[in-house]
Amino acid sequence: MIDKKKINATIKYTLPEIELQINSLENILKMRFYGIENLDYLKPYEKLLSDMKKIRENLLDKYHEAIEDDNRHDSGVFQTYNGDMSDA
Repeated sequence: MIDKKKINATIKYTLPEIELQINSLENILKMRFYGIENLDYLKPYEKLLSDMKKIRENLLDKYHEAIEDDNRHDSGVFQTYNGDMSDA
């Protein structure tokens, strides 16, 4: 038997790419196709959307922690996230 936990990949996303993925998944989940009553086909999309939202939250938490750490060493100026993580 194959151990599925050993088969994985690491994908690098920026926050805007994660937001785009979330938006796309939300749009897919809003679509309904005529004649298809069973919505089981949506379950993988719902799971992926849930996972992507968790990843976004984790990334934002890490970003805010990095800002807090940086502010401890700076003059104490508070910075907020503006959607651009190029300086991170």
